[in-house]
Amino acid sequence: MAVCILFVDDEPQSREMHADALGSWGYQSVVARDGFDALLKVAKYSPDLVISDLRMRGMSGFELLSVLRRRYPEIPVLCISGEYDPLHIPPHVVCDTFLKKGSYALPELRANIAELLCGERRAAHSKRPQAVVWLPKGRDDYYTVTCTNCLRTFTMRGTTEKEHSEEHTSCPHCQTELTFFIEGSRA
Repeated sequence: MAVCILFVDDEPQSREMHADALGSWGYQSVVARDGFDALLKVAKYSPDLVISDLRMRGMSGFELLSVLRRRYPEIPVLCISGEYDPLHIPPHVVCDTFLKKGSYALPELRANIAELLCGERRAAHSKRPQAVVWLPKGRDDYYTVTCTNCLRTFTMRGTTEKEHSEEHTSCPHCQTELTFFIEGSRA
């Protein structure tokens, strides 16, 4: 059976290009358009690796990463984003490997995949801490949060003036304690 890799990105061209590349390398390629779609595909296909963009409509890669770390800690995750330098990734982006979107070549992606799929790295990555939820700054200081446990969403009023500060709340549906960051200042 071929190794299954789930590629998550809200850009159709990126999904198509990466699906073609993964297929040509002998992997079973599955694609998803956002975090919600990815979670459905994880349940259906049980991928050996997830590659995800961080900025997506619907459920972001930040939220997806948080859910994957809690529910599927055995699945390695490679994150891709144009917003961060691989040497300066925020401490709560808990992925196993990171590539800067638009700055890597397919051979580099292939090498990272091979490294993540080797047994030694797979055993080590599951010991990482759980990811927190990252929330983009909302309008009128309201934020939509997706619980990493029950996957239901709820709206909350912002509580911080500081950029990238850690906050805490409980899910009103299942009472799971959530740690989150609100991106950007309120200036």
